[in-house]
Amino acid sequence: MDDSGIGTFIGLLLVITAVIFIVYCIILIAGVLAAVAGAGGALWGGGTAVVNYGRSFKENMIDSNRAVA
Repeated sequence: MDDSGIGTFIGLLLVITAVIFIVYCIILIAGVLAAVAGAGGALWGGGTAVVNYGRSFKENMIDSNRAVA
């Protein structure tokens, strides 16, 4: 193998390494975004559940047990 063959091999190796690194960074960013979206969804759904539980409790326990005049 002459010098141009080694240079081509090293160049291809660098390009492949750069592509793998970029894909790795994209995967890391996607993972972080998915975790943030999951946490946001859990908080939103949990908040909605707490509000609905409070409304049901008021309707079932407080409004249904008023003193009869």
